Amino acid sequence: MRRYSIQNKIVLPFILLFTIVIFVVPLIPIALFDREYDEQFSLETQNWLLAILETSYITNSPADSEKVKIAYGAEVTLVNADNIINHTTLDKELSDTGLANLDKSLKLTEVRQEISESGSNAVLRNVIVGGKPYKVSYYHQEPHGRLYCLMRPMDKIAAAKRQAVFWMLGIAAVVILLVALISHLIGRNLANPIKDLVQFTRQVAGGDLEQQCAVKTHDEIGDLAIAFNQMTQDLRDLRNEVIQSERLATAGKMATSFAHEIRNPLSSMRMFAQMLKQKRALSESRREQSMQCILEEIERIDVIVKGLMDFARPAMLELAHHPPNAVLQEVLDLMEANLNHHQILLIKKFHPDLPHCLFDRDKLKQAFMNIVLNAIEAMPEGGTLEVQTTHDFEGSKQTESKSSGTVRIDVIDTGVGIPSDELERLFEPFITTKPQGTGLGLANAKRVLEQHGGEIWIESTVGTRTKVSLWLPVSPPR
Repeated sequence: MRRYSIQNKIVLPFILLFTIVIFVVPLIPIALFDREYDEQFSLETQNWLLAILETSYITNSPADSEKVKIAYGAEVTLVNADNIINHTTLDKELSDTGLANLDKSLKLTEVRQEISESGSNAVLRNVIVGGKPYKVSYYHQEPHGRLYCLMRPMDKIAAAKRQAVFWMLGIAAVVILLVALISHLIGRNLANPIKDLVQFTRQVAGGDLEQQCAVKTHDEIGDLAIAFNQMTQDLRDLRNEVIQSERLATAGKMATSFAHEIRNPLSSMRMFAQMLKQKRALSESRREQSMQCILEEIERIDVIVKGLMDFARPAMLELAHHPPNAVLQEVLDLMEANLNHHQILLIKKFHPDLPHCLFDRDKLKQAFMNIVLNAIEAMPEGGTLEVQTTHDFEGSKQTESKSSGTVRIDVIDTGVGIPSDELERLFEPFITTKPQGTGLGLANAKRVLEQHGGEIWIESTVGTRTKVSLWLPVSPPR
């Protein structure tokens, strides 16, 4: 359906209405005046013919015709019974062609038929002779069958009518222009505040709650703008409250998870420390083993703390253009020994012409490594790990922009899989399906991808396979 603006909806009906009023309404009185005037003109012409009859000027004498022309300002044409023009006072005004066709111009055959059918000796007709309009009164002279044609010129009346119509059209055009201008100004004064309000609502819908809509009118639209400003302020206050509540809830959740995660290593350290303190007669090897266990638990706590700090306060990115295939290959080279140890077959399907992307090399390597490690741990009995890269012009599942596409990295393992009810929570901190995991690897990977404007998505079937897809936006070198 075609969309019309409020301004057009105001301007067009006004112009249409005034066009009808200006053009149609005056035509009615003009038509009525023309009809009344024609009737009056016809009556006068008939009276003139009667006066001529009474003065006995209806003869075949050219001299009498000239007298009638001088007295009444009308032309006279005499026609015999065979419709042959005997005499006309128009001989000086018409060309030879006009004189030759005068009988056709006067419609003599039609007039005689009308006289015969009506039984009247006088008939009135409007004709065009030599390009000029005439009101002709035909008088049938019996018993000779001659026609006396009294022709009153109507050119001045036609000119006056044309001039009236011309002035009417000129005035109508001026009035329509004024109406269009006034309605345009009215429509603009109504439409502009609404456009500003629409633009403001789009900004609010986009998440910008800091702006205020300018109140330019003191009417219903101004009241609506004030109401929107109040609504925006309420939304901003509510958003700040929600953010603060979410921060407190997240902090409490992370603190609880952190305390839970470090409780086991702290308990182990306390147990080994008490054993070293109470049993001083321990052998040197047992003492070294206990000390090694304490150091491992300290390292485990350090890993948990570092992962939590990376998630809570991600470092600034050091962006540069890199080939994703090369960075991914470095991670796989580092993991080669681990893959061989777990009897995992690596299949690589790298796109040969993959474009460069703008990203932090170390951050992406760490994210890739976390995902590959998760895949290795999901295949304790061995399996197949497939890593492939493609230039995905359609973008990610949630990205609508398709101008330059994305680089897509798929990591597919044949491991134990992930239950569907746990997929939605995998990216939450401290949520893990592994007995020794911290639950921060995927959370940090998701954070890194989002910092780069990318995304991460997981699909899994329990006991069959798990597919982790990563999208990075293509950013050509400048």
